[in-house]
Amino acid sequence: MTRTERTYYVLEGSFQTWGWFMVPVYPIFLLSKGLDLFQMNVVLATYFMATTVFEVPTGAIADVYGRRVSFVLACFVRSLAFLLYTHADGFTDCLIAEVIDGLGFTLASGALEAWAVDGIRAEGDHRPTDRLFARVEMIIRGVMIVGGIVGGVLADVNLLLPWYLATVGFALTGLYALVAMHEPGRAKRPRAGNVFRPLVSQMREGLRAARGSRVVGILCLLSALGAAALLPVNLTWPPRLEQLTQQGYWILGLATALFNAAAFCGASLTTRLLRHAGREYLLFGTTLVRAIALGAAALATHFSPVLFGLLIGELMGGAARPPYQAWLNEHIESSQRATVLSVAAMAFTIGASVGLIGLGLLARSAGFPSAWLVAAMLLLIVAPGYLVLGRVTRKLAHASDGSRPDTR
Repeated sequence: MTRTERTYYVLEGSFQTWGWFMVPVYPIFLLSKGLDLFQMNVVLATYFMATTVFEVPTGAIADVYGRRVSFVLACFVRSLAFLLYTHADGFTDCLIAEVIDGLGFTLASGALEAWAVDGIRAEGDHRPTDRLFARVEMIIRGVMIVGGIVGGVLADVNLLLPWYLATVGFALTGLYALVAMHEPGRAKRPRAGNVFRPLVSQMREGLRAARGSRVVGILCLLSALGAAALLPVNLTWPPRLEQLTQQGYWILGLATALFNAAAFCGASLTTRLLRHAGREYLLFGTTLVRAIALGAAALATHFSPVLFGLLIGELMGGAARPPYQAWLNEHIESSQRATVLSVAAMAFTIGASVGLIGLGLLARSAGFPSAWLVAAMLLLIVAPGYLVLGRVTRKLAHASDGSRPDTR
């Protein structure tokens, strides 16, 4: 294991922990501020709209000025956003905090992953990255198990405590990154009077690279459709479970821990499953099972079957994320990695924004089960797309001259 790989595990695990620390109580927190179900979805949709706007420019910042600079800024901007959330009072305040948090997230989106992949390659490790992303997924889910329980327990004492803890956590992560991230061989930084020109050039090249790659394009489309289906479910499961149990917030923290444990198990199975099936079959199968499980959870009327359906979905999601990330990274050149990864993240956020608003309206008028059924049907559309992607990738490989990896 290289030094970069070890540092990546620590930074990714920490950054994701604080970002999702209050998942069990986030919707409840918004409702406590007087928001209704539709406004709650609009708040999160605003976050994704902000990330859509910021993704490519911040990806270019990471490629031009350095991935460490971008990631450290991300930590401190998100720390500020979470601090502002502790003083939020109503719909507008929540929107402002989400826009700032969206900026912070995009400064890290692509930057840390690009830093890790390129750093590991520079240190001589040229193995496929499925194993790397499976490990980091397990680490993230492991720390989120603890975080979900702690967040739920703290929220029972005071709904603001998880936000204060995350504020401090982001700041500490930024300080550690400032010391631990090393970036030898970075390109010469632009001069003070020539700040925007290289950023515009980098964005243009990154967008051109993403648009010119059929593999990246299909992955972005499938990611957008999947986000439209799953993000509304991720936002609405806490109030639905609370309706079915009438328990304290601790039960939501426990549910979060169980979901992350399921995703941990799914990620731990990824490399084993890939020995017996290609990436396209693994992603097809996990997406199909997830759609069926979500549909069953939508139709269920008691706590246990709803929880079980969501658990199966998280198990499948944990197994699917590493091969998706590895597939995407293998078709991006090093000099454009952070920018193109940001383009892919932008596709995800566009899909998430559309899904949150559309399914949020449906949930408000027809209830959670109807919105979840539509989400399940969307996943049924996504699943065969991975089989199509597998055929496209094989055709590109056969068409190449074999002298170098296909990077389109």
